[in-house]
Amino acid sequence: MRGGSWAGLTKRDLAKYPFLKKASEYVSAFGLDLRDLVSPTLSKTLERALQRVLDAIRFGKVSPRLTDEDVELLSFPVAVLLVSLVGNEYLKKRYALAEAKRAEELLASESPDKLAVLATDLGWDIRSVEVPFGGILYEFSLSLKDYLRNASRLKDKKWKLVNRLVKSGRVLVTRLEVARLLSEEISSKIEELLAKRGGLKDSIPEGLLPYVERIREAMSELKMGEGPRLEEVGEVLFEAFPPCMKAIYNALHEKRHVPHAGRFAFTAFLLHIGMGIDDVVELFRQVADFSEKITRYQVEHIAGERGGRTQYTPPSCKTMRSYGLCVGADELCQKVRHPLTYYMRKARMLKRRKRPVKTAEGEEGGQGGGEDG
Repeated sequence: MRGGSWAGLTKRDLAKYPFLKKASEYVSAFGLDLRDLVSPTLSKTLERALQRVLDAIRFGKVSPRLTDEDVELLSFPVAVLLVSLVGNEYLKKRYALAEAKRAEELLASESPDKLAVLATDLGWDIRSVEVPFGGILYEFSLSLKDYLRNASRLKDKKWKLVNRLVKSGRVLVTRLEVARLLSEEISSKIEELLAKRGGLKDSIPEGLLPYVERIREAMSELKMGEGPRLEEVGEVLFEAFPPCMKAIYNALHEKRHVPHAGRFAFTAFLLHIGMGIDDVVELFRQVADFSEKITRYQVEHIAGERGGRTQYTPPSCKTMRSYGLCVGADELCQKVRHPLTYYMRKARMLKRRKRPVKTAEGEEGGQGGGEDG
């Protein structure tokens, strides 16, 4: 079983889409239990499972990387277990959606034949067709039941049945529309998986406690409404940027590569200190791979104007260090634990120094000084 094909699905397919029924059958053959997860032989699986959950929390999408098929396959049910152990309903929904977004990205590049096989595994009544209409090629037809179950959760008017082509009681859809609808199906199925594992949070195995705590820490860093609150500091002050944010800004300005985690942190930081979405997009225009459509969508998502409407907070100093984004820490860095806290304190210091000081005669004298207490 561990090397062949499963009704048109390869082992690589199962690794790409580990929520499939065939993938579940493959994993079951390993006969693993909770005690096995903390053994050295499964350390890579456990780390990848943790990363899946952290990606969901921080970026809203699980990374689609695929380096080891077995690790990828096994890490999905372990990630589901970790989310269940945390026992947070918001995290369950966010993780399900993040896995669905990862899947949609992969599904969009699949052939029509492969999409049909994947949809069938998920229980769909799907048929291959070839219907050109209005300059669009419809390559599939879905049963009304499968279409409505998933399209009903999509807000765009194009998904409303009244706006669809229906032939012989079946809805015509394009290849990319199948990928989008499948992502909705996947999100729902993962939520169901998590619901079935309810109650686990009361009995967390000792070996998994550090992983559960790392997830909770990430949630506390980025959850909306938590983390430092910015005071009104007026215009954005570049001089008040912490060293890490100055380094990212300089890298962008010099057209050097900035990793995804750095772009996310920088964007969230700028939005929180009062920079507008349009201005943030403009900053990224100098990047070699700039796409206004993609950049604007990502910035609006981080700002909480798209997706789940969550406004993201930049990562803490600890997380920035783990990403290798902490550079040239100065004296103030040693006194704070978050880039926003650094910015607030430094901005207050700078404004205090620029503030006119009244002399004994009531005239304005030199500038005030002193450090923030």
